Amino acid sequence: MRVIVVGTRGSLLAQAQTRFVVERLRESWPETEFKIRTIQTPAEVWEEAGARELRKALSARTVDIALYPLKYLPTEEAPGLKLVAVPKRADPREAFVGKSAKKIEDLPEGAVVGTNMLGRKAQLLSWRKDLVVRDLHGDIEDRLSALAGDFDGIVMSAAGLIWLDLRNRLDQFIDPSLLLPPAGQGALGLEVRQGDDWAEELAYSLNHRPSFERTSAERAFVDALGAGMSAPAAALASMDDEGTLHLQGLLVSPNGRELIRGEIEGDPSEALELGGELARDLLDHGGRAILEQAKVH
Repeated sequence: MRVIVVGTRGSLLAQAQTRFVVERLRESWPETEFKIRTIQTPAEVWEEAGARELRKALSARTVDIALYPLKYLPTEEAPGLKLVAVPKRADPREAFVGKSAKKIEDLPEGAVVGTNMLGRKAQLLSWRKDLVVRDLHGDIEDRLSALAGDFDGIVMSAAGLIWLDLRNRLDQFIDPSLLLPPAGQGALGLEVRQGDDWAEELAYSLNHRPSFERTSAERAFVDALGAGMSAPAAALASMDDEGTLHLQGLLVSPNGRELIRGEIEGDPSEALELGGELARDLLDHGGRAILEQAKVH
């Protein structure tokens, strides 16, 4: 019996996600032994180093399947590795958790809001110029505890709260028309070594095709911008009842004063092409200047 090692991060959220994935694998492949290997990285540097460390472990054969939150996985393929599956996506929307306010709209002028991604911060400033938006990193539990201090509210992934059974802490699902989420939010990615057919077959068994196609379009949009996952960008794809893929994307200046938004639709089989086309359209209509501002921010 071959042992398959699934690599993940050390946060409570990552562990909950990994237990869910491994349970599904064990149900489908009862004759295979699955083990979890935790790659420790501080929560505040996960966005920069976590994916890199997991990819190193995968390349070094200390893990056979690497599990990532897609919004932090670089869009560039790593040599010798392959993204093969995206399980059914959780809710991709952003969430607001308030100290006393139940909606962002209810926050008073000068209220302090914490969040941890440039695209979120910039969109918040574009929407509510009167807010004070501050960096807030760390695990979900650490961020929630900040409400006991100077923060009046927090913006974070709704999916993260739901994964940790903290739905009761979620005060507001934010409509994507007001705050578009980061590309890939709410989705997990399973990556394997190229040529490891057994690990690929196991991982692919969890693939949810609509989730894979939607996130592929979003990640193609970010990739075509050429500015990496930390760019002040956001993207969200959906599918209608006829199976047409609809992709929204935006670029926003770090101070929130300039925002360019666009949409495109087409067949899901053309997800990569749709993401690239939308990115090029936004770049041609002021997006390059926004990315230049982000470089010096």
